[in-house]
Amino acid sequence: MVELRSDALVLRSRDWREADRQITLLTRDAGKVTVLARGVKKSKSKFAALVEPLTLGRYLLHRGKAMDILIQGEIVKPYFSLHQDLLHYATAQYFCELVERSLPNNEPAVAIFILLVAALEILEKDANPARVARCFELSLIDELGFCPALEGCFYCGQQSGPYYFDFAHGAIVCGQCPRSQDSILISGAAVAVMKRFLKQGFHRLAICSVSATVNGEIGRVCAGVFRTSLGLAEIKSRSFLASIEKI
Repeated sequence: MVELRSDALVLRSRDWREADRQITLLTRDAGKVTVLARGVKKSKSKFAALVEPLTLGRYLLHRGKAMDILIQGEIVKPYFSLHQDLLHYATAQYFCELVERSLPNNEPAVAIFILLVAALEILEKDANPARVARCFELSLIDELGFCPALEGCFYCGQQSGPYYFDFAHGAIVCGQCPRSQDSILISGAAVAVMKRFLKQGFHRLAICSVSATVNGEIGRVCAGVFRTSLGLAEIKSRSFLASIEKI
């Protein structure tokens, strides 16, 4: 029997047949895996808490061809506080959907596992989920190999904005240089915040002021990169998050 023992986070959990659940785990050692948890919908199942979304735990899996089988596990952290606030919970779900849809199955992704857990830890403490989301989006884009070029105009090197973000090149361009039709306007302030996030990540994020305007600009850039570079045209959790942010 081939087994995998690894720390992992539950990205998604869904019903499977009468008493089972199918879960998507991001494991530290094997990347994203699909797991069958047998009998967890029964009232006395010892595994019920292990398969809840946003649960960080240590899992022992039997490796299968189509799906792995949950053998045993223990909870490290259930992130209860994120479940208590709708905006924080929706943001955490958005992080999980981004990761699930960005990664192939069964390919190690240690850096992204560490990034996601760090994002959830910061999200628990930060009163501004949108700020955490923009930092996470940019950090994930960087880890996936699509880091935007922000040091100056892609063509002429001009160092002052405003700029346009050109998705065809994944870079900023000035108003005097050619750009693709889907490029969007982005301020020098937004570029500065993006550079700070890419350089420092979550370090001292709480003292980084991000206005609603800058947050919106960075969000549009990240959404465009996910769409053009990763094919993520529709992200359901992001649409829900946007709807409650307006309430």
